[in-house]
Amino acid sequence: MKRQVLLYPHRILREKSRPITQISKEILELVDDLAETMLIEDGVGLAANQIGSELSVFVLNTMNENEPQPMVFINPMIIDSTGEKNEEEGCLSFPDLYINIKRADEVRLQAMNTFGEDLVYEAKGLLARAIQHEIDHLNGVLLIDHCGDADRERVNQYLEELNKDGK
Repeated sequence: MKRQVLLYPHRILREKSRPITQISKEILELVDDLAETMLIEDGVGLAANQIGSELSVFVLNTMNENEPQPMVFINPMIIDSTGEKNEEEGCLSFPDLYINIKRADEVRLQAMNTFGEDLVYEAKGLLARAIQHEIDHLNGVLLIDHCGDADRERVNQYLEELNKDGK
């Protein structure tokens, strides 16, 4: 079921997620909702807190021969990273805001899948960037927290507009 993507400054976006201890029917439903919402919203990734859940899970939209292939990461943790790249990023919780963020270019990630298996994943480029972005969400860290001096004024204007609109 598609869920509403929560927008900044919703309080849950700043909360640290709770680990998932067992894969239940409710967890599988949450994962399905995350994937459906991400695909409908045309997102690269979506963390559970962006749809109101405090659980530590996110999905990514990987492509396989032009078909979406959502991947699920439960209780994710980056165990290694290398390289560095500064690129523009957006976020479904901050519509129309894009800023340059410096992140590792390659990551190794440990996470559980929907079968309860602990796996290690290696990613680089956009996939590595998306993993870091979604793990930030699960830790209550937002896009605007990475804002450099070059984007600071634009971010401040964006936040002022949110305050004016009463969001």
